[in-house]
Amino acid sequence: MILNEISISPGEYQKIARLVYHRFGIDLGDKKQSLVCNRLRKVLVENNFNSFEQYYQYILNDTSGRAMDTLINKISTNLTYFAREHDHFSFFREEVIPELVVLDNVKKDKNFRVWCAGCSTGEEAYTLAMNLQLALQNSEIKPAVLATDISARALSIAQKGIYDVADVEKLDGKLADRFFNVTPDGRKEVKPHIKKMVMYRRLNLMRPEFPFKNKFHVIFCRNVMIYFDAKTRTELTHKFSDNLIMNGFLFIGHSESLGRTNPYFEYIKPAVYKKVAS
Repeated sequence: MILNEISISPGEYQKIARLVYHRFGIDLGDKKQSLVCNRLRKVLVENNFNSFEQYYQYILNDTSGRAMDTLINKISTNLTYFAREHDHFSFFREEVIPELVVLDNVKKDKNFRVWCAGCSTGEEAYTLAMNLQLALQNSEIKPAVLATDISARALSIAQKGIYDVADVEKLDGKLADRFFNVTPDGRKEVKPHIKKMVMYRRLNLMRPEFPFKNKFHVIFCRNVMIYFDAKTRTELTHKFSDNLIMNGFLFIGHSESLGRTNPYFEYIKPAVYKKVAS
């Protein structure tokens, strides 16, 4: 089978789109047929499938889960970079952390928990860890970042913590100089003490409930909900509220919104919300 000869019919596309929606919550809509075809063609060729129908049936019948993993790895975008939307990190370090560390429950258990949901290849999670280190370096409070994503491929890259020099240069100079080592091949690797602050786990945000024992003080889930429909966004926002302390903060992408009348969160500034109700 020649790569460019493979096409996807409207019916095949709808089957794959429904599968992606029900399993991962991603709403592909009706206008991404070409995108899905282009991203999956190579998978069909490598597995000697003659049609997307064959590929679809293969995913359904694969009990190992590897076929589903490949599907989401190809479909999900995983676009991220260090210090993306820089104003969020400044506000996080200079306003949010000082406001929350004086709360009684933070002072009592001496932990500060941040969840980076949809962490992709790790740049956002490590940026959070670096800012936590700067803000709490003279404190008894121990910071920790949980970073989750649906893509096993992205998590594998994140756990290594090695990036191109050009990617790291997007960071503030003091962060780049302080928190990275140079690898033998000239790339930049996150220093061990920052890596230890971040725990990477695979997690599907479509789970009915999240398996967390303790609530978080801050949740970053940026540029993830843009792929979900209104119903899924509402359900996910409720689950975020359930896993966030009262007066904790939720950061989302600048192209996303919870609406000014959301029952769980108060609008603070663009793409930043505070939990005010359970």
